[in-house]
Amino acid sequence: MTDLKPIQAETHRPFVLIVCHSLTGHLSPLIRIATALHALGWETFFLGPTAHRRGIEATGAVFLPLREDADLDDKAYYENPPFPEYAALHWADRVLVDLRKQCLDPLPTQWSCFVDALRVLQTRDPERKIILLAEAFFYGTLPLFYGASLPHDLKLEEILLGSLCVSVTIPAIRSVDLPPAGYPFPFDSSPDGRVRNANLWERSWERKTSYLAALLVTKMREAGADRCVDEIFLSGANYLCHDTILQLGVPGFEYPRSDWPPGFKFAGLVQGPPPSCKSGEQPSSPSPAPARNNKTPNFPWWSELTFNTALSTLLPSDPRRAAKKKVIVVAQGTVEINPYDLIVPTLRAFANRSDVLVVAILGWKDANLSSYGVDIEIPVNARIANYLSYDAALAHANVWIHNAGFGAVNHGIANGVPMVVAGEGMDKTENSRRVAWSGIGIDLGCAKPSVEQVRGGVERVLEDERFTERVRELRKQSQEINCFDMVHSELVRIMKTRPGIKQRGLES
Repeated sequence: MTDLKPIQAETHRPFVLIVCHSLTGHLSPLIRIATALHALGWETFFLGPTAHRRGIEATGAVFLPLREDADLDDKAYYENPPFPEYAALHWADRVLVDLRKQCLDPLPTQWSCFVDALRVLQTRDPERKIILLAEAFFYGTLPLFYGASLPHDLKLEEILLGSLCVSVTIPAIRSVDLPPAGYPFPFDSSPDGRVRNANLWERSWERKTSYLAALLVTKMREAGADRCVDEIFLSGANYLCHDTILQLGVPGFEYPRSDWPPGFKFAGLVQGPPPSCKSGEQPSSPSPAPARNNKTPNFPWWSELTFNTALSTLLPSDPRRAAKKKVIVVAQGTVEINPYDLIVPTLRAFANRSDVLVVAILGWKDANLSSYGVDIEIPVNARIANYLSYDAALAHANVWIHNAGFGAVNHGIANGVPMVVAGEGMDKTENSRRVAWSGIGIDLGCAKPSVEQVRGGVERVLEDERFTERVRELRKQSQEINCFDMVHSELVRIMKTRPGIKQRGLES
């Protein structure tokens, strides 16, 4: 946290238009960034789903609604999936369904909403320019870079100064050093590994996703694009069209690629305590962290948790210190929300341990175990929260169990808590492998672990200090990068240099 004051808004400073994929895990980081930008004096507008309107407006941004098929309610989507057989599909096939239903099918409507948002901003102040801040998986701006025409009253070169991409998942950009996401092969950047990777991209993934690549072409044409995205699907077009790519996260969690694209930068974390500057350095601009809700969580057992943490501050000779329990925090996430997958096995794994306290977070306000059909006796050492800040709970944790969402991983890194992960689907499989590769935790290799698997993973983390040491090394990396300052600085750079919008596909 810096003591410099935010720069006051100026009449000539451009508007910032934020667009983001509608899943909670994508929105949450952008909401924190929007809060910080508002505090720094940027006038922000957020094109988002109506289900998240309240959270978006709480940032200080002006909410602009998505509509029709672009207005995705992610909670409703996963509670009532696209078709009855969805849940029975292999996770890799569910990912392809989600990419179609969430990213490609609504692309023309997203584009229309984006164009309308530009008109709203121009009407608000015709003299103000606009900078686009786009989360990578909002596909609705892609036509802008591939020749789609704006209405005659919106002249591209006169209103848009440039664009900035924020990546809130592992970077879905093709590399010679990596196979396509989801393939069960270890990281291998050797010559033989690169041959293997190329074969997987060009002989397997291209064939498997050819129908999605064709659908993208169709949807882009519907939106008015006159050039094709001429690459294997999910190779990175939705990233590389932007002037700069800010990758949330730390370098130590990501495989060391040899071919990062120009303009790619690790941007640190939005999770956890406010990041600090490197020792002896001053930030290039003011960078307040988003406002946190500092109220004590409203659970009758919360004081028990804080009291347990306070025991660690006693002298080693104090007999009361021996009463301190190991705290295990487990969360189900916001997509795969069945508590039987992860929460119930964790409760059962440690039900008879007087030296352990389990805090289970369901992930949605007003949720409870019975609402998911869970009928078990809650162990005496378990504390259940319907909705609770991960950071608040992890400040007291020894182990963090979750289903490997990218945000959940970063919460663990930001708080220096080693983890046990059990996740499949979307980017969760890749996140799980990186948890193991980076040494910050255990990958159980499945989405529905047994009681024995959970217990074994947690005990291994508790017994081996190297997991804690490594995750604290990554936490140190995160503390050396001020995410909000970096986003602010990139916006200032675009404001000054006016790079414009890069046109792609001209070589086709």
